[in-house]
Amino acid sequence: MKKERFVAFFDAVMAIIMTIVVLEFVIPSGTDWSDLRVLAFQIIAYAVSFFWLGSLWVNIHDLWQDVEEIDRKILWTNIVMLFFASMIPFFTVYFGRNVSAAIPALLYAADILMITITNEISVELLARKNEKIRLQTKRFRISVIIDILIKSIGVIIGLTIFPTTILIAIIFATIFTIVYRISKNKKTADKKTDCSLIV
Repeated sequence: MKKERFVAFFDAVMAIIMTIVVLEFVIPSGTDWSDLRVLAFQIIAYAVSFFWLGSLWVNIHDLWQDVEEIDRKILWTNIVMLFFASMIPFFTVYFGRNVSAAIPALLYAADILMITITNEISVELLARKNEKIRLQTKRFRISVIIDILIKSIGVIIGLTIFPTTILIAIIFATIFTIVYRISKNKKTADKKTDCSLIV
């Protein structure tokens, strides 16, 4: 299969996943602010899931620009990741409606971690076949470790003390990853500019 065909499929599935949660919202019959308050946490959970998936998509999009060769293992790993991603709408709404319950929080967190893990397996498989990807994974290795650590700490605190900590951890992990990758990309671009000035 050509890379472009799979990327188009991946983009289409992710676009559907990122927007489908809104369809699960029950529109309030009233028109006061108090009527919307019932949906407040669902909207927050949706926003966190949407922007987390968005940052994941941006990172995957950036990575796949340098992909030259793919195989069945890479394709199936990404299909498994899309399966877990497709469960995000369900777990987001389930968690959003049961904010103080441990089981919805656990299922939401487990799904996020499975997406993260399958994505990292995909990146490792891509790195074995593509030299440019191998160089990128070295640059971002520390951010992956910190990302998983933040999420894991959020899960532990969320399941033992305060379930909402899971959402907070995902927000922090997302912000950290975005800032880290932007700063790394800027440093790389600055180095390339310095080299071109020297030459």
